[in-house]
Amino acid sequence: MRKLIIRAAAFLALLTPFSILHGQGNWDIGFTAGVANYMGDIGDGQGARRDFIWDLQEVRTRPAAGVFARRKLDLDGIWHIRGDYSTLQISGHDKHTANAARRGRNLHFRNIMREASIRIERDLFQQPLVWARQRRAMLTVRGFVGIARLSHNPEARLDAKNRAYQDLIEQPNVTSPGQWHSLPELQTEGVDYSDELNLATIPFGLSALITGQKKGGATDFYLGIELGFRLTKTDYLDDISGFYADPSEMEPLGAALSSQSNQSVLDAAGPEAGSLTAHSYIGEDILVIRGNKTNNDAYGSLVVSFGKVMNGRSKSFSRNKRRYGNRRRGGLFKRRTRMRF
Repeated sequence: MRKLIIRAAAFLALLTPFSILHGQGNWDIGFTAGVANYMGDIGDGQGARRDFIWDLQEVRTRPAAGVFARRKLDLDGIWHIRGDYSTLQISGHDKHTANAARRGRNLHFRNIMREASIRIERDLFQQPLVWARQRRAMLTVRGFVGIARLSHNPEARLDAKNRAYQDLIEQPNVTSPGQWHSLPELQTEGVDYSDELNLATIPFGLSALITGQKKGGATDFYLGIELGFRLTKTDYLDDISGFYADPSEMEPLGAALSSQSNQSVLDAAGPEAGSLTAHSYIGEDILVIRGNKTNNDAYGSLVVSFGKVMNGRSKSFSRNKRRYGNRRRGGLFKRRTRMRF
């Protein structure tokens, strides 16, 4: 990921001479803050799986935040390139699902992820806004798509009702109440997916911005809201993918975290949750499903953003004036219009 950040910074730096050549206000910087969630093997609803966002566990929504730098690519300000660095957390727990089999499985995870991305943005729609005392702004809707580098590491805690909890808690330096454990090295499904902890993703989505205009039509700042999704090539954002593995080939802690089903959870989930053997390893000839390996995991975020235009005047509003009739005489805004932000 460090290499991607360096390359992104170098690429954006190469654009600086072109930016200076075409005037000031082509760069803006800012930050984002909001929430994130994921789509994977822990979901909501009564069925085993629902497509796209319909399987989200809204209660497991977690925070997301980041910083960005954006540059205008054309004189009209329709195309932009933007670089981001973000931290996102995703989480899931079978106790929140209405599906009895998933509740009986009793698995959970959290994943604190770091993402560096470069994306192309295009303005899809613009509308001038005018209100009392001739204050004005511009509403812009943008679409974006790009490429990102994701670094992640799923973790889980040992359930207090886990069948191995008492034995492991009494052993020194193994676990403690509420302690989070990194899962990839424990290989809870007998799979080494360490090469999938740093991977490329495809971010895409929509954003809506309200841009403040200073006197003379210069863009000063903007506030926005953004909905974005990321497609990945891994099924292990949640450490759940295929089948239960032989616990004798794992560390004791890994074996306990691999199967967290217990009789108390099964009784609460009801008869459709199955028995303990339905949520644990039986043998090589009888594979017991732990997850759905036919679908890769994905994640998304909903954030608000604040951006500040650098070096004063922006050329983009000149395009807006021509397009929306804000001329020196007549049009939506008169010559005497003053900005008061």
